Amino acid sequence: MGANKFTGILALIVITGTISLAVVHDAVNRKVKDFAISIDNKTDASTWLASPESLFDGNENKKLKPLLGLMSGAVALHYEGPCQTVEVNIEYWKDGVKTNISSGMGTTFQGKNNQGNYQYDGDFVYSLQDRHDPSGTVYSELVYAFVSESGYASTAVRVDKPAGLNMTGEMRLQQKEKVPLNESTIVWGLQGTDKQQMLSYSSIAETLQSAQWAMVVRVGFNANKYLTRNVN
Repeated sequence: MGANKFTGILALIVITGTISLAVVHDAVNRKVKDFAISIDNKTDASTWLASPESLFDGNENKKLKPLLGLMSGAVALHYEGPCQTVEVNIEYWKDGVKTNISSGMGTTFQGKNNQGNYQYDGDFVYSLQDRHDPSGTVYSELVYAFVSESGYASTAVRVDKPAGLNMTGEMRLQQKEKVPLNESTIVWGLQGTDKQQMLSYSSIAETLQSAQWAMVVRVGFNANKYLTRNVN
């Protein structure tokens, strides 16, 4: 995707009003453990691809970075198959166990390849923002969009964070992931703890197993079927 990948997210930020930065509180006491993961970057007729991608294309676009906050980014999505809908689930986890799941905003697409399959080449773009409700209470809101050459669809979701969290930190997709056509994968997440340190692993799936609290976004192209693949 080119310079227009963040158009959808900016449009929604303008509509919703106040812009404030999301602050990461885990810069000092966060421990990181890395696991070697081998991923085949080539897709075939039975897979689709999710790839971490830079949000900004060139120095000129970086002037918009203050509008998006510290926790913002993009994941490139490439799909060719029988479905024409990108579907989203929002999941909440506690102590390594999924506790709640709800449907998020997806998008439909019309493009087809030479074989007659639907084709999607676009980006999942996100930004975590701090907001203030009428009483002055601060809360977090995830603004996300699906952006492609044919247009964009965007929305905002209030993050249901428990009281008492001492640190929060985002979980990013670290490398390209090949996903079976009828399965889904987590493209972004946020974790938190009331302790003084927090573990972060090379994959979101590994981090979820030790997270005290987490919220993740799962994406798939599995139309008319509940999104699968519980932990990765």
